[in-house]
Amino acid sequence: MEEFNTLEKVEKLFKEKGVKGKEHIYDVLLLDNRKYSGMVSGMEYPFAGLVMDFTEEGIGFFHLVTAKFSLMISLEKLKLNKDSYTFLKNEDIQSIEVKKFALLDKKRKEVIIKTVDGKKYYLYQKVDDNTIPYHNENFAKIAAKYEAK
Repeated sequence: MEEFNTLEKVEKLFKEKGVKGKEHIYDVLLLDNRKYSGMVSGMEYPFAGLVMDFTEEGIGFFHLVTAKFSLMISLEKLKLNKDSYTFLKNEDIQSIEVKKFALLDKKRKEVIIKTVDGKKYYLYQKVDDNTIPYHNENFAKIAAKYEAK
């Protein structure tokens, strides 16, 4: 978690990749294991979470991985894979949706990103989590921008 535990470190990570734009909303989202199973999904989604940069031009992200398989993802145990950088341009994104994680769960939100090539990223995050100092403010911005009203 050392590589992404401050806003300054995350800004530096994305600047090193040449991400442009005036608006940057950085956050960490976790893979929703309820939606994926099997070896094929493990190859297509080889991560436990994503460090993300939402910009006006698209979304950049790095994979976060765990040392071993676990049903419960612990943010503190995730490691950044610096070689995994991906940038989805706006024209490659079909939709981004923020909604309730589960019917009675008010502490988490689900984020679904669908691409035009048919890939779906099912992610989630706690609404209020002080593990990462920049999360609460930035996740509120993401939710405000993409949540159905």
